Amino acid sequence: MSIDHRSWEERDADLRRREALDAPKIAAAQARAAEIERDARKAAEIDDEERAQRLAEKTKAEAAALAEDQAENRRKVEAKKLDRHAASGVQKFAALCFLVALPLQLRAFWDPDRPWNAAVPIMLEVAAWAAMRLAHAAIVNRRVAWPYLTLTFFFASVAAGINIADGFLHPDIGAVFGLAGGFASLAGPGLWAVHQFGARAKETKATRAERKLAEQQAKQAAAELEAVRVQAEADLAAKKLDAETRLKIEADKRAAHEAKVAADKAAADAVLAAQDEQRKTLYPGAWEQYELILAASPPGSISRDRAWDEARRAVAHPDVWSRYQILSLNAPANTKDSDLWAEAWVSEKGLPLGHTIEGLATKLAAREYVDQTLAEHLGAAEHLAVEELLADIFGPGGEGGASPAKGRPKKPSSGPAQDPGGLGGIEKDPNSTPARKDLTEPLSETDLKAARALRAADPDGFSTPAVAELLGRSRGYAKRIRDAVNDTEGEQ
Repeated sequence: MSIDHRSWEERDADLRRREALDAPKIAAAQARAAEIERDARKAAEIDDEERAQRLAEKTKAEAAALAEDQAENRRKVEAKKLDRHAASGVQKFAALCFLVALPLQLRAFWDPDRPWNAAVPIMLEVAAWAAMRLAHAAIVNRRVAWPYLTLTFFFASVAAGINIADGFLHPDIGAVFGLAGGFASLAGPGLWAVHQFGARAKETKATRAERKLAEQQAKQAAAELEAVRVQAEADLAAKKLDAETRLKIEADKRAAHEAKVAADKAAADAVLAAQDEQRKTLYPGAWEQYELILAASPPGSISRDRAWDEARRAVAHPDVWSRYQILSLNAPANTKDSDLWAEAWVSEKGLPLGHTIEGLATKLAAREYVDQTLAEHLGAAEHLAVEELLADIFGPGGEGGASPAKGRPKKPSSGPAQDPGGLGGIEKDPNSTPARKDLTEPLSETDLKAARALRAADPDGFSTPAVAELLGRSRGYAKRIRDAVNDTEGEQ
């Protein structure tokens, strides 16, 4: 027992030593995991602050853009209003120029003898304004307008020349008035053409404010695109860091687990090695058989505990073990080992599993001694009560009589012995209860054959308790079987 005690102390000390060695590694891994978690939390807080700052800047930029849009809309409304006023002024100026130039031309062509000459200046003015309308339509529809403008200025130039010449040729009109009429003939169509071309240029070409606004919008779009790119890169870096952190934590946990598993395995191996050394020292025969069983079995097909149990069986009952091996080699594959061992036991011992002739003889001798003591000191009624108690203690037996085992020592009697047959055969007593079934039923041939085999195997131990133990019947029935077998053998 001192060897076992020292081995367990060594095993506990080894386990504590390994736990002490692994504790710093596990603590370092946990500290590293906590540090990584704090860094990740701090990075998340920084990301939240940057996100809030970007949102504020974006809101501010949107407010500025909205203000610029509103200012541009007000400018466009004002510009449209000015354009309407300008167009109205051009139309009024053109009409005024027409009213100034046409009378002068009528004055230049007027002749009382030929009044139809007045149609010539009207024709020139109408032709100039008709060509001007055609040029207007060409400008609006974005067609070639210079032919119509050429005709307009040709007719306007002819009318202006007539007015200027008439002013110089007639002193009553005057050169100044003639020049004014010529200016009116050219200024009306010219100002109108300039206005129309300016409107067309405005429609096709953006203003400076519009160009500036477009540039700002382009810059804002580029800035937003760059912010999205930077945010994507930051998110990718954060995810990468998070993945690396998780991998590191998992690696640390896996390393700690592997270290613990290795320590546990080393401790278990040490315990098994100590156990093997003890078995080898204390049970050399069983250890030799144990090694033979492991060598004969395929790897992994039998456990250590089962091999050791088989080895102990082989050493304790070599005859049963030999029979068991023969049955194992020739039995079907689905036969249980426990059934084969029980069959081998019955085949070699002739008794149920776990029972031997020696054990059965010892048990029966004890019961014979108790029965003899009861027969010497108790009456019939008391004997029946004690018989029931003995049946509960020793197993199936019953009330049948028993004779002392032959060749066994018996305790000397301290008083007159009563007849065992009288105690066992209660029905012969006139004061007893009616006979039981086990004392009157016919004897079974199978039971007689089993009893004969028991008598042939152990003649000295052939007794009523032995027959009752073998058949599992009452002692009264077993006594009848015993007597019948003895009578048969005696006659032979």
